[in-house]
Amino acid sequence: MILPGALIALFGCSEPQKAPTKPASAPVQKQPIVSAPVRTEIFKAEEKHEPGYTYNPGGRRDPFAPIIIKESNKGKGGDRPPLERYNINEFKLTGIIWGGFGYNAMLEGPDGKGYFVRVGAILGPNRGVVKKITQNTMVVEEKYRTYTGETERKEIVVELRKKQEETP
Repeated sequence: MILPGALIALFGCSEPQKAPTKPASAPVQKQPIVSAPVRTEIFKAEEKHEPGYTYNPGGRRDPFAPIIIKESNKGKGGDRPPLERYNINEFKLTGIIWGGFGYNAMLEGPDGKGYFVRVGAILGPNRGVVKKITQNTMVVEEKYRTYTGETERKEIVVELRKKQEETP
């Protein structure tokens, strides 16, 4: 048995629907595309010379020059890094810092500047290597050649200065 609602759904309305049409009141006219007028004037720099801004670099640094300048080679050690210019005994062990990254030593150089070193840092003109840093000492190992040509190692222990020793 077929339901009456199903018949309406199958066949739909009895009148076919037409597509809507545009009203025929005004015919559509196509307008031509108009481009903007092209300027054909040629400007010459000589004709239109206006006084502009001038830059006077007197007393100012060159913005393209490096900010950090290498020290001159006239001093002790030439172009070596500062920690390799001076002998190990010329440095003062002023402090030791420890934390999550291990021990670091604070050194004061003969030039009055401070340096932080870790295990593995190179010190002195003989390229001594920092082997160990403890709470009170820093151990530096230097390799050198003897007169016979053999390589020997020498350990230098630098101790942290006590407060009583600092005042002369």
